[in-house]
Amino acid sequence: MFTIAGFFIALSFWLVESSIHYFVYAEPIFEIIPSDPNELWMRLAMFPLIMCLGVFADYFSKKLVIKEKELEAIKIYKSMVYASHHILNNLLNQMQLIRLEAMKSGDFNQEVIADFDRCSNEAIELIKKLSSVHEITDKNIWASVDPKTIAAATNEAGVKS
Repeated sequence: MFTIAGFFIALSFWLVESSIHYFVYAEPIFEIIPSDPNELWMRLAMFPLIMCLGVFADYFSKKLVIKEKELEAIKIYKSMVYASHHILNNLLNQMQLIRLEAMKSGDFNQEVIADFDRCSNEAIELIKKLSSVHEITDKNIWASVDPKTIAAATNEAGVKS
């Protein structure tokens, strides 16, 4: 868009310059392409400079639009993660009521309660990892909750301990 505007501004500059020489400086004929080499050189220099300004403005305006879209996508991602975090926390809190009832029951399998606790803790850890993705790309988002990545991180933590 700015490139096209730059072209028309440069063309207008050329025509205005020709008009100034004809009407203001009282040249005998109206010349679109001036016969004076110095005048031709100046116009030939200005035309691409004005065009480059349009190209430059197009390039940077497109970069700004892309950056704004990326920032909007990050904002939406973070909102979705926090909303999911809220929903998951509500679910886990409600599931704690079921756990408490199972604990009260003397004949409920304690291994199932331990599995429930492990699953709840894993869900909490996964949502924390998903919430802490700094560079938001598909690869990083999936890597934050990928079982292979989590297992490797757990193994590294176990080796360092």
